[in-house]
Amino acid sequence: MDRHQSSGNPSAQRRTGRIVVHGEFGPLLSAALPECEIAVAWGKTHITAKVRDDAELFGLLGRLRDLGAAFVSVSIEP
Repeated sequence: MDRHQSSGNPSAQRRTGRIVVHGEFGPLLSAALPECEIAVAWGKTHITAKVRDDAELFGLLGRLRDLGAAFVSVSIEP
């Protein structure tokens, strides 16, 4: 199957993106990013999201930047 074709299972094509930012964003971030899992620990906010492609990941990063987030790390599982 060509990698651009759909396998019929959308969740199979998503990858897990993990982003850590400085500060404890809490409810503001949860409201702004309802599709993400948010956890706060030791002065940092950990965001986990399922993304289809790089464009969706960069869109998420842009939304975080617009909220004033200072990135600590960004990773994506293949």
